[in-house]
Amino acid sequence: MKNLIVALLVLVGLGAPANAFTLDDLWSLSLDDFRSLSLADLTVTDLEFVAPTEIPSGNDGKMSLCYRTRGVQIFGFPLTDDVLGYVLASDECTGSEIREFSADQMETAQSLQLIDASIPSVAHNSFERNVRTYGVLIAIVLFLSMVIVKKLKSLLRLNADAPMRKKASNRILSALCHAAKCDGLVSSREARLIKRTMQRLARRDYSQAEIMRLSDRVHVNLNPQDYINFGKGLRDREKDTMLLGVLYITMAGDRMLPVEYEFATSLAHGLGIPAEDFRRVLYEAFADREANPE
Repeated sequence: MKNLIVALLVLVGLGAPANAFTLDDLWSLSLDDFRSLSLADLTVTDLEFVAPTEIPSGNDGKMSLCYRTRGVQIFGFPLTDDVLGYVLASDECTGSEIREFSADQMETAQSLQLIDASIPSVAHNSFERNVRTYGVLIAIVLFLSMVIVKKLKSLLRLNADAPMRKKASNRILSALCHAAKCDGLVSSREARLIKRTMQRLARRDYSQAEIMRLSDRVHVNLNPQDYINFGKGLRDREKDTMLLGVLYITMAGDRMLPVEYEFATSLAHGLGIPAEDFRRVLYEAFADREANPE
């Protein structure tokens, strides 16, 4: 998501007009400049070509009918873009000769067939223009709102029935396979237990064959960095779920083997889970085993 936003800002920055607030302007701002930045600093006034006219210009050419527009732009992206009125300008609104042009003058010019009579005599934002400008802005706001709501629901555990993130789920599955292989071999019974545990804790379904293939590839001779890697990029509740699943798998037999206990404690250390939280998750694992017997 962060990379997408950066790419979007770069793209719109490359397309920014010369008088717009650009990325170079942002990098050159001091802290005091940034504090004093106002909406006026982001406002751009421009001319927009509407139609040719038969009104002569000062250089033996013809004047063009133009919109005078004003809008707020950030990195070249228009947040607002409103029509203020008509003006006449040379060279299709790019020349230096500019004349103010009122609604009364517009009506007179149209009556003399100097300007297309189908053009509204009073300049205003058309429906299409509002949709083009504010519709995109509203769509962006709605999209960002949906992303924020989704993230908040995930962080606050409001979507408890939703599947866990695939990245976290795959990492937890790997940890469970490592735990099951601590005694040297992952049996079909342990693979079934891992499958049910992943369905219950991560709400994701892995086939027993997939679990056996992953178990065949794992090795239990891990170093401290390997344990740290289990938790890289995971949220605290995902780390707790990983440790809970590992404890559930290692307690599946009549007793926890020393190598299994060493794996569980080393994993907790690698995940950055302190001793009091380890005990809390351990009690949860006991309760989980009572509620979900094999």
